[in-house]
Amino acid sequence: MCDQEISEWVQIAVKNENFTEFEIEVHGETKKDDGYVGTIVFVTVIGTTTTGHQKCLNLAIKAPKSSKTLREQMPIDKFFEKEIHIYAQVVASFGAFLQEEKCKFLLDFLPECYAMRKTRYKELIILENLKTKGYVMCDRKVPMTFDHVKLVLQTFGKWHALSLALKTKRPKVFEELVADNVNMFCYYITTANMVDTVFDYTEEVKIASNLSEVEQLKFSRDDIRNIFSNLLFEHPEDHVILHGDGWTNNLMFKYDDTKIPSHVYLVDWQCSGLASPVMDLSHFVYACNDTKNHKDVNELLKIYHRSLDTCLRELGCDSRALFPYEKLVEHWKKFSCYGLFLGNFILKFSLCDAEEAPDFATAAEQGKEYLENFDFIIKNKDQYYERVKSNLLHYVQNLMSL
Repeated sequence: MCDQEISEWVQIAVKNENFTEFEIEVHGETKKDDGYVGTIVFVTVIGTTTTGHQKCLNLAIKAPKSSKTLREQMPIDKFFEKEIHIYAQVVASFGAFLQEEKCKFLLDFLPECYAMRKTRYKELIILENLKTKGYVMCDRKVPMTFDHVKLVLQTFGKWHALSLALKTKRPKVFEELVADNVNMFCYYITTANMVDTVFDYTEEVKIASNLSEVEQLKFSRDDIRNIFSNLLFEHPEDHVILHGDGWTNNLMFKYDDTKIPSHVYLVDWQCSGLASPVMDLSHFVYACNDTKNHKDVNELLKIYHRSLDTCLRELGCDSRALFPYEKLVEHWKKFSCYGLFLGNFILKFSLCDAEEAPDFATAAEQGKEYLENFDFIIKNKDQYYERVKSNLLHYVQNLMSL
């Protein structure tokens, strides 16, 4: 991003902030392994307001990669349209609903959005910079601790409760929010012809592991295609608006004095969609959780469901009627295969070194085919194999025990 662009975008963000004059300080931008669709520039705006007071804004300016060729290879416009829809429509509707219901809990796990804009070849989302509030990402190469996992599952419970309650109490509002929905991750995988890639990532480890327990996993390429297409439309009565991309880079934590995470923000809503809550839960569990040591999925599901139940009751709803624990378990049995394969795919990106991570925009400008981006080799191959193997065992053993 050039200085002129940053200046123009800051003008958009501060339009309603009552500045009479201000200065901009740029602090840098994200690296290629921080995000693959867009770039975020971090800036501080310091100035004087119309009342004569000093004011400071810490902003994260998010824009797409600047390659037109990449836009032809992947649906960058749809990714940004989805996130703009979440902030402009969904968050606004959920916030109004919480106020109407005089609910105690807040949407305090999404960053404040200052401005959004979409033109033909440029989208823009300007958010608060959570780093200046003490929030950080975990090390993506290391499985999250149980305290991190618990906090994220509780937050998903809050988010999903809003969908279930709104759908029950304000059905027309919910229908408008999800009209013409596109499940972005699945749309991306199927339209970019990535089904074989997702299948091959897991199959490679499955063959190498030589584990008898894993042999019963008989997923074919057609099965994977079905998982990322038709499966998402099943059980529409239980659908919620998903975050859709719950891996380490999209979760920012703040810590108390004991180094235990006290709060989490869910960021990057570009892969949001509409489906079973388990699509979010299984994606997160298999991309971030230590499935080798946290083997009992019942424990994780109960943490999630307690949060869901509490929030539904605050909204005047009954989880036993809308989404009882027994139904959650049945959904895990049916839908967790989605998170298994998606999580295994994501793990390779989590475990690669920065220099190993593919640069989609550069590759596109060099004339490479899009699928070539996924043929990269990582030094942490043994760790990757171990994580995927643990996921496969976790999936099989919990299907047998639930």
